[in-house]
Amino acid sequence: LLKRAITAAVAVVLLVGPAVAEELRYGRWAEFCPFTCDFDKWGQHGVVIDIFMAVAKSNGMTYQAVPVPVPVPVPVPVPVPGKRKYSALNADISNVTTVWSTNADAMASVLTADEAIVAVRTGVATRRGFSFKFRNLSDLGDVVLVMSDGSDYAPEFMDYVRAGRKLERVHLLYGKDFGRRAFGMLLEKRVDAYLSGMIPLEFRAKDQGLADQVTITHAPYFPTAYVYPGFSKNNPKAQVWADMMTLGIRELRVKGQLEKILAAYGLTDWVARK
Repeated sequence: LLKRAITAAVAVVLLVGPAVAEELRYGRWAEFCPFTCDFDKWGQHGVVIDIFMAVAKSNGMTYQAVPVPVPVPVPVPVPVPGKRKYSALNADISNVTTVWSTNADAMASVLTADEAIVAVRTGVATRRGFSFKFRNLSDLGDVVLVMSDGSDYAPEFMDYVRAGRKLERVHLLYGKDFGRRAFGMLLEKRVDAYLSGMIPLEFRAKDQGLADQVTITHAPYFPTAYVYPGFSKNNPKAQVWADMMTLGIRELRVKGQLEKILAAYGLTDWVARK
């Protein structure tokens, strides 16, 4: 009887086959180093991808960063902030994304983990000798800005962007290597300021050897943005995966693995700086 039971069990295993690991798919729509990097160029995946991979691996899941198709620009004043990555999430092209706390609409539209990946202050890069402090919208005056069209900023600022586009005071870039192109526009005096997170601004300026040509300052108009893992509310496993990501990031921090991941990009843990 025992032999018959063992034979039956083996037959079931052979019939069903090995369990297929679940997969986290992050929708990567543009290079935004050090958050998401072109591995072929940088030899690194980026902070976000490294953290997602570490949490997925510790939970027996596979992981990949999938490209989100970049559509042909359409003639509208400004795209919805982050529209492509959230559309990809809900279309099941990807099943995890990053959500910035400064975008209340995005925070409400997805289910987020309780633990942020990183904290980012907004900054402004200008040419050396061009004095500019961004404390409120009135400071912008006739300043011409360049920024990413996927940026997650507050609605009132995006209203300014829409108006600025019509007046040709705001230029939106997307796609491959937009950071390098934005700095190029700045140095060619096509724009006065490049608006982005302090972390990618400093990372890019250092990589391009621009330390003696640009000045990067904090823009106190914007609150600090906390970047969270986000999941589609249509995904039946969203809460399970959000909890997994929350506990996974905390475990990486406790074990010192998070510090090592961040250090590889010249960063430190935002919790330790609080």
